Amino acid sequence: MKKIKFNPHSKKEYQQLEGSQKVFVNKGFDKIKANGMNVGERLHGGLSDCNKLKNKKFGLRIVFREVEGDIEIIEIVAIGKRDKKEVYKNAEIRLEQGLELLD
Repeated sequence: MKKIKFNPHSKKEYQQLEGSQKVFVNKGFDKIKANGMNVGERLHGGLSDCNKLKNKKFGLRIVFREVEGDIEIIEIVAIGKRDKKEVYKNAEIRLEQGLELLD
């Protein structure tokens, strides 16, 4: 079983979700915990180390990656809508910043 950790931005994004959106995201977290990087679709470019899970109904994406040096931890990099590729842009910025993970 993998461990899920957030960065400060993804934690805030999670907390701002509505109830039914959180249900989708929580189910996604369960899949990620059980199967790690075997879940979702591989991203490319600046996010080539990340995968995504998406929900068309809500337009939400969960962008996640395995944390280097500890394959038991999956970092939630970003949660949000694809609108103008915002979730992917945010994820790239956060990876460049190398944000600390929250417990």
